[in-house]
Amino acid sequence: MRGEIVVFKIPPAGMLACGTGVPGTYVKRLIALPGERWREQKGFIYVDGKKLTEPYVEAERRSTETLPEQTVPEDQFVVLGDNRSSSCDSRLWGAVPRKNLVGKVVKIYRQS
Repeated sequence: MRGEIVVFKIPPAGMLACGTGVPGTYVKRLIALPGERWREQKGFIYVDGKKLTEPYVEAERRSTETLPEQTVPEDQFVVLGDNRSSSCDSRLWGAVPRKNLVGKVVKIYRQS
């Protein structure tokens, strides 16, 4: 469901774009679902023409980028980091295939 934090195996394009070159597990926020149209305009995300309300993205961490509208392919999802100004995410390497999703995050533990 949109807005949930999900865990996924990074696709090969993500490994290249993020500079890791090795398989890994990432945690990002699910933004757009299969068949939806999404874009970024001056750091704000629009899905099917409607601006998303994203209280989890702090103003100083919002990107200033503008990306053209794209349609999410069938069985794929757009995931973005909450720290948009420095997140390596679907904006750089595309959507995540359903088969790469591990699950949603249900609890976060912070170590002191």
